[in-house]
Amino acid sequence: MVNMERKQFPLLYVHQHARGIVGWGAHKVAGQECLMYGIKHALLVTTGLQGTGIVDEVEGVLKQAGVAVTIFDGVTSNPKDYEVAAGTRMYLEAGCDGVVTVGGGSAHDAGKGIRIMLTNSGADTRLRDFAAVLEPHYTTRIPTYKPVNIPHVAINTTSGTGADCTAFAIINDEELVYKLILVVPGVAPNVGISEPAFMRLQPPQLVAWTGMDAFCHAIEPFIGRLNLPISHGTSLRAIKLLSENLRQGYANPKNDVALENLIWAQFIASMSYNMGGGMGMVHGLAHMVSVIKGLHHGYANALMVLPVERFNSIACPERFKEVGEAMGLDVRHLSPVQATDKTLEEIERLRNDVGIPAVSLSEFDFSEADIEHTVKWASNDLSMEANPRDMSPDQIRTILRSCM
Repeated sequence: MVNMERKQFPLLYVHQHARGIVGWGAHKVAGQECLMYGIKHALLVTTGLQGTGIVDEVEGVLKQAGVAVTIFDGVTSNPKDYEVAAGTRMYLEAGCDGVVTVGGGSAHDAGKGIRIMLTNSGADTRLRDFAAVLEPHYTTRIPTYKPVNIPHVAINTTSGTGADCTAFAIINDEELVYKLILVVPGVAPNVGISEPAFMRLQPPQLVAWTGMDAFCHAIEPFIGRLNLPISHGTSLRAIKLLSENLRQGYANPKNDVALENLIWAQFIASMSYNMGGGMGMVHGLAHMVSVIKGLHHGYANALMVLPVERFNSIACPERFKEVGEAMGLDVRHLSPVQATDKTLEEIERLRNDVGIPAVSLSEFDFSEADIEHTVKWASNDLSMEANPRDMSPDQIRTILRSCM
C-alpha cells in the first residue's frame, strides 16, 4: 500500500544551545565559571597552542580563582580515539572533577569525548558504540545512553568551529578510519567562551579554513531537507557576516572589527545545525577525506563544498537564491536556477579569495580504494539525513572522481 503519512520528517526537534560568553577579556571569567559548575580541579585539554602563551594565560586565570589545573596537551588536529583515552586516564589519575578545553574544535571535541568515556567505562570505553548513524538510527539508541554530567568550560581560540557550544563530538576511530559523530545527552559544554584576543593570534590560513567551516555550518542547514525554520534565520545572518568579513580576517587577522564579526558568525552558524537544522553531505564527504588523508576539517569542507552543492543545487534552487542574496548578490530579477549559478560562482570566489583554490584529491594520493572506503561509511553517515538531495553510492563515486 502507498504510505499516506506526511513527508519525511513529521517531527522536528529543536535542541538547546550551550551558554555563550563573547567579548574582549571573556577568558578572565573562566575561573568563576568553573567554580559555578563545581570544578575545583580541571583537566585542561588542548593541542598545546605552542608559541601563543594562551595555555599559560588560562592556567593562570584558573589558579587565581582557586582551581587546580592538570594539563593534557596530547590532542592533535582531528582528535583520535587513543588521544581521548589518554586524556581520560590522566583525568582519573590526577583526580580531576571537570574539564576545561582551550583551542578550536579539536580540543573541544576531545574534551567531550573524554567526558563520554568517564561517564561509561573510563579509558576502556568504545566510542564507536555511541556513533550517530542512520542504520540503526541513532535516535533509537540515545535513550539507552548514560547522560554526561561532568562539567565542561570551553574556551575558543579559533573563529570557525562553534564546537564550544554544540552537542556533538567528532572523534577519529583510527581502526575503522572513520569520523565518529557522537551524540550523547549532556555532552554539550556548560559554557563556551569566545575571547577575541586569543583568536587574533590565528595565522591567516587558519582563519580561512575555520571560516569556510563556519560557512558550511550555515549553508547546509539552510538548504537542508530538515527545513528547520529557526535555522533559516541564523544561517542567513551567518552567511552575510562571513561573506562581508572573511576576506578581511584572512588578509589581516588583527582586524578587530572583522574578527568580532567572524566570532559571531561562527556562533550563530553553529546554532543553525546544533539546534536541529543538521548538516549535509559536504560534511559527510569532507569527514571521510579528512580522516583518510589527515586534512584539517575546515580545509576538507572547503574542498568539498562546491562539488557537493553543485550536485545538490537542483533540489533547492530557491534556497540557493536566498544564499546569494545573503552574500550580497543582486539576483532579484533572476530565476532561482539562474541565481543558483551566480551563488555557486560567488562561493567559489570567496573560497579562492581566502587562499583555498580548487585542488585535485589526487594531489593527496586519494585512490579508488579511498573512494570505496568513503562510499561504505558516508552512505550511513548522519549527514545524509539532512542533505537536500538523495545521494546514492554511485553518485558519491561520481562526485569524488570529479575531484580527482
